[in-house]
Amino acid sequence: MNYSSIKSYAKINLALNVIGKTSGLHQIESIVGFVSLHDVILIKKIQSKKHIISFNGKYSKNIYKKNTISKLLKVLEKERLLTGQKFEIKVKKYVPPKSGLGGGSMNAANILKYLIKKNFINLSKEQLSLVCKSIGADVALGLNSTFTILKSNNQIKEFKNCKKQTQTTKLRTPSHFFDPSSRKLRRIPGSQLSLFFCAC
Repeated sequence: MNYSSIKSYAKINLALNVIGKTSGLHQIESIVGFVSLHDVILIKKIQSKKHIISFNGKYSKNIYKKNTISKLLKVLEKERLLTGQKFEIKVKKYVPPKSGLGGGSMNAANILKYLIKKNFINLSKEQLSLVCKSIGADVALGLNSTFTILKSNNQIKEFKNCKKQTQTTKLRTPSHFFDPSSRKLRRIPGSQLSLFFCAC
């Protein structure tokens, strides 16, 4: 079986709005969008007793053995949604980890989308929501890479009746990320990125 290739786009928080306060905690809304910077995921089904997950590329160092992808596969197997199926997954990292760009969460989201699209798994809306929440609060955002509003209770609201467009622009933030291996700030590659936006 040949590898399928998946682009896993980075996400950015474009705006943050405080809409109220409950029990001492602020209620917020965040507008989330996606940019052209992306990881490349290669995936195929294999005959094996366990999954094979590997990372390569400039930002592949210091990714733990227990990561969002391994967590996704473990959750699917625990819920008996991926019984008897094993996959080899290779991720080329272009999105810096721990940079606020959601690289790991979007990797998990895009693999989950692939498994559903190719009918390797079949999930109800409730099961899909449970799986996403089990991995991370922002994983559900990657199921539909478009502009969304994320609320404090992790409720996601999509912009309706909007046509997806692309615009190349200079993004000022985030320009750097903290690299835990060297304990230094490093620059995020590419000063010009394509921002995917909605024209309503």
